[in-house]
Amino acid sequence: MSIRVVIPDPLAEMVARAAASKGKSPEAVVIEAVETQLDPFVRLNAALAPIRQAYQQSGFSEDEAVELFEAEKHAMRKERVKRLANESPRTSRL
Repeated sequence: MSIRVVIPDPLAEMVARAAASKGKSPEAVVIEAVETQLDPFVRLNAALAPIRQAYQQSGFSEDEAVELFEAEKHAMRKERVKRLANESPRTSRL
């Protein structure tokens, strides 16, 4: 399918700059922008793809992954509380 769209010169210049910086054609940049606008999860899914792949390769069950996540979350919180306690000046109230 082919659609002809006339865009303002400033926008065309933005497309040309984006295409040059990404090493893509202006058409590819416009198609990518339209896809992203029509399906906002395109970028999210692209960003999550390596994480999903690593999870699948890990062999963890969902429950095991949740347990690991929770344990790490609690460990990080303990570290943060300990760090904040050491950083904050001790003041006593009279």
